[in-house]
Amino acid sequence: MPRKATKRPSSGLTKAQRSSTVKAARAGKDIGKKGKNFNAVAKAAGGGLKGKRIAAAAMWREVAKMKKKK
Repeated sequence: MPRKATKRPSSGLTKAQRSSTVKAARAGKDIGKKGKNFNAVAKAAGGGLKGKRIAAAAMWREVAKMKKKK
């Protein structure tokens, strides 16, 4: 059964905003909430590819929330 097409979590952001978010995550900076850097979230989620996917989803979710607040 095919999955429904869903909107990307970064769809409402400009290219510059997406780029700066990804650069911050790769540099190990906080990804939304204070003290929650990408590597820490990925490790807590189980590490490996699974952890990276979960951390990325959390990162984009937090970025979208911050954008809505502004």
